[in-house]
Amino acid sequence: RLQSCAPSRVVIVASRAHWAGRLHPDTLGRPPPGPLSTFQDYCDSKLANVLHARELATRLEGTQVTCYAVHPGFVNTELFRHTPLWLKPLFLPLVWLFFRDAAEGAQTCLHCATQEGLERFSGRYFADCRLQEPW
Repeated sequence: RLQSCAPSRVVIVASRAHWAGRLHPDTLGRPPPGPLSTFQDYCDSKLANVLHARELATRLEGTQVTCYAVHPGFVNTELFRHTPLWLKPLFLPLVWLFFRDAAEGAQTCLHCATQEGLERFSGRYFADCRLQEPW
């Protein structure tokens, strides 16, 4: 469908947390061991998102469907909902002080979805409405 109504764009929400991601195909679908396994799962999934954007762009080359991986910033969402109760008092004050609200977090996604002239950057990674090099 995206090709039939081209030009079209795919925006994949990744995160700077991809830097701590590890992909081990033999253990996909099983949680990593350790006390920070939820965070590791998050990082692994964001690395997969960055790589997915690159692969999808490669597969869609020449179709007028472009693809972008986006770091929206640290956004005050339900990101820490699965954090152990004892860790929440450490994280929640930081969230309220330093994280973006949802409207601010949407800016880079909207930029990649609507900004003209980004087609040549298909498969690339964006943060703060700018092209960035992923880890």
